[in-house]
Amino acid sequence: MMSRTYEDVTRYVEDQSQGKCKVLSAKTEHTFDDLGHKVNVWNVKTDNDGDWWVVEGDQSPMNLYPQGAYYFSADEVYSFHIGIMQRMFSTHDTYNPEDYVKAVTLDNDIAPTLFRKLKNISALIDTAIEIEDFQAIGVQCREILIELGNSIYKPEMAGDEEQPQASNFKKKAELFIKSYMSGSENSEYRSIIKKMTEGTWDYACKITHSQTATFYEVSTCVSLIISLVNMYENVRQKSSDPISQFQCPNCKSKKFNVTDSEHDENGVISKLFLQCEECGEVTQIDFIEK
Repeated sequence: MMSRTYEDVTRYVEDQSQGKCKVLSAKTEHTFDDLGHKVNVWNVKTDNDGDWWVVEGDQSPMNLYPQGAYYFSADEVYSFHIGIMQRMFSTHDTYNPEDYVKAVTLDNDIAPTLFRKLKNISALIDTAIEIEDFQAIGVQCREILIELGNSIYKPEMAGDEEQPQASNFKKKAELFIKSYMSGSENSEYRSIIKKMTEGTWDYACKITHSQTATFYEVSTCVSLIISLVNMYENVRQKSSDPISQFQCPNCKSKKFNVTDSEHDENGVISKLFLQCEECGEVTQIDFIEK
């Protein structure tokens, strides 16, 4: 498989948009050869469909990734692309959808309904062949995001604002982030999750209606969905886990032991006493469950 030309990359991006955009510029951002063959990452700008990374090479199928989601550099999109290729070329005997979901989420605790649906789309991607199969996976990806919105959202998050519609995932996600990630210390984290939220939803919608999607775009969409679910679970769990945010006030170490605890009248932990393994400092922290 030969590396593509400027014309190949331009035609590919415009075909994927179903003629709705024109490529304004496309240039090779970086070329990698650490795996024994060349892989090129192209930086592509369009007139009305945003900016894209296109990855292709000697032995690598061409694929595109939205720059507005999670992929901020050529190195990051290359790493993500290689991970997808390795999973795709594994045999059916070694590929287990549940193991794949657990690997992407670092074996994090995921709500049972979401976990079941993530396993389902991870299994479907290995049997999808026709355009209708890919579109159906896109529909399920959107449904998973709507389910995620229902899982993370609570009516009180809206405050004085109008309650979002049941299927308005992006608005529920916005209110969740505002509620759980306030403060300047979370500004960069908020920005990353917001970009990935919007990019993943838009990409799932694109797959749902695409007449030209291939296995590679749909596989990317599935991976984005799993990663996004994991990000929101991380935020939710972090908010109710003050231990993960603890740092010894004396030596700044994060290595410690729980030496004692206190409980409220309902038996819920209200205070923890932590002893630093490095300097021996004992600190009391309040356990606040959001």
